[in-house]
Amino acid sequence: MRRLLPLSLFSRYEAWWARRHGLIDLAPHSFVRLELRRHRGGPISLRDGAVVRPGDLVAEIHIDSLRLAHLYERVRDPGRMGLRFGRGMAEGLRLVAQYLRDHPELHVVAVHAATLYWMGSERLGFEVHPIRNPLTRFALNLWQKFLLGYYHPQGLRRAFGRERLREPREVWMSVRTLFTRYGPSPEE
Repeated sequence: MRRLLPLSLFSRYEAWWARRHGLIDLAPHSFVRLELRRHRGGPISLRDGAVVRPGDLVAEIHIDSLRLAHLYERVRDPGRMGLRFGRGMAEGLRLVAQYLRDHPELHVVAVHAATLYWMGSERLGFEVHPIRNPLTRFALNLWQKFLLGYYHPQGLRRAFGRERLREPREVWMSVRTLFTRYGPSPEE
């Protein structure tokens, strides 16, 4: 795919998109980024009693695909890459907790992501929810499989060859749970 769309060109698009959406790079070594945005869907009830309502501020997790691709190039072993990804996500969530702790004036109620890699996210503290809107689910599925096929060393075989990557799901975690698992809240 990179022959059709050179990395130099596509990385400029990704940088523009990140600026346009105000993505926050939490640390130079982390592939986890953050976007602060208002929740536009219906109410989401979480297991710890938190409710995300329309208009509430949420911290949406994004992955810096280029940083992750560089990690793929260094690691090469799929098993080790899975472990590195999990550790990188845990470290990224610690950075998210630190950022929200440093900015209590934001009043973020939850951390959220839409991802193909939702299996195993419960171990990080997330709750998995289906994406309710079929058009949104279809568009995210297409876009995330494109990104996976573009950046992953196995290309489209990785994106379309795995049953567990069949469709994206939403993962949610209340800020209370985030602080419990990844660091104290600003009040503590």
